[in-house]
Amino acid sequence: MNKVLSYAPLLLIVIFMLSLSGCKEDPVSVTSYGNISGQVIDTETGTGIANVNITTSPGTNSIITASDGTFMLEGVEVGSYTISATRNGYQRKTVTISVRENETTPAAVFMEKESTSNSAPNPPENPSPANAAVDQRRSFTLSWTASDPDTSDSLLYDVLLYEPNSPVQRTLVSDHPDTSIMVNDLDFSTTYFWQVIAKDSTGATANSTVWSFSTEPLPDLPLLYASRVEGDYNIFSYRIANDDSEASASDTLQLTTGTSRDWWPRMSPNRDKIAFVSNSDIEPQIYTINRDGSDLFKVTSLAIAGFHNPGIGFSWSPDGTQLVYSHYETLYRIDADRGNLTNVSTAPINRHFREVDWSPLGDIMVALAMGSNIYDSEIYLIDADRGSHELLVDNLPGMLGSPSFSPDGNSVMYTHDVSGHEVPDGRQLDTRIFIKNIAAGDSLDVSSSKPAGTNDIQPRFSPDGASIIFSNVPNDGSSATSVWTMDLNGDNRTRILSEGEMADWR
Repeated sequence: MNKVLSYAPLLLIVIFMLSLSGCKEDPVSVTSYGNISGQVIDTETGTGIANVNITTSPGTNSIITASDGTFMLEGVEVGSYTISATRNGYQRKTVTISVRENETTPAAVFMEKESTSNSAPNPPENPSPANAAVDQRRSFTLSWTASDPDTSDSLLYDVLLYEPNSPVQRTLVSDHPDTSIMVNDLDFSTTYFWQVIAKDSTGATANSTVWSFSTEPLPDLPLLYASRVEGDYNIFSYRIANDDSEASASDTLQLTTGTSRDWWPRMSPNRDKIAFVSNSDIEPQIYTINRDGSDLFKVTSLAIAGFHNPGIGFSWSPDGTQLVYSHYETLYRIDADRGNLTNVSTAPINRHFREVDWSPLGDIMVALAMGSNIYDSEIYLIDADRGSHELLVDNLPGMLGSPSFSPDGNSVMYTHDVSGHEVPDGRQLDTRIFIKNIAAGDSLDVSSSKPAGTNDIQPRFSPDGASIIFSNVPNDGSSATSVWTMDLNGDNRTRILSEGEMADWR
């Protein structure tokens, strides 16, 4: 017999075993759990005590002992816990135990009856805000008053907050020595319930009644902008103060947080969603959120990219169901809620699309097409259905940028550095805002009163088309970018934010 054939089965077995050894899955971190089985015992009689309130720190469940004083906490995460036992007529008692994986840890708690001379605290009262208060801020101070018949007793407090539509209570603080506490990051337009438990030095307790308050509705903040926060960009919404001063903290809402670069915010036409660009996944992608910053949704998987395009250049469709954005030489249209990428247009040869806007009528788009040289660019009108191009602004000396439509779709606003300055670092010296009537073909310089040595950039029309929001920045790069408004003819220039950029107004 051929020896090679005779060894073949053995060889196949070895190969199979080696393949199994190379297919080990990566280890997965799994949380481990155990149980606590305990009994609360009267130190004087040695019998179990019924109806004792059992809590733990860190928190697990709050339970009551059975008629023989026993209790069971199941499915407790492995670790060290302090068990607290409280009941009127007994001194509060704590014990510390360790829970091990797949084991039931015994816990014996011995309680002594409190002195007959001790009295339980009086129930806390006089809540602030008053019970059933409305229009509360999302962060504010809760306070109350409390007393004890035994004037020498000191009191500690547990404060519970009941989340809306949930049976789970949230403990804001335990064993708190003060009669006030700050509550933060509440939801808009929400009713909350809260309760205070007073405890004296012997463990005697008294519960307040359950109070409620309702938070303020989501404010109408029609302006969006991006701003640096500890070196990164985040998105904010705000409204202009009634006295024409800069917006106060109550007029501003931070919508994104974290260490990624979140910028270029754009409000949807029906004002229910905000789209923005983030590099949280390394490449700049489009995300949407609700107007209160909730419900983050990643729209794109193909990045915004191209010549001198660090994640800028997209627009909502007029009906708010789609977005158009640039990826190298291609403009894509994508459904805002489920993807479905569609090619809209291809840029002229040796050009990449960058900034883009969609006409309010939906029939045309306007886009900046740019070459590898940042000063080499034009602005085109693009047929939204056929993708054909029509030159709107020619390749001029100096930098072009930020094309956008007026609310009636008859004009396009853009920026141009009229100094014609062109150096490798892309510096601009005298960038101004122009409004071009599409039919007539004439352009109006609306930055004639701009301070010397600054650039007007990133303009957008107001919703009614009567004014402009834009950014202004010194051309030496020494100061922060600020946000301004002005009339369509350039009059009444007003700074509304000392730091901010990429503003939108809807």
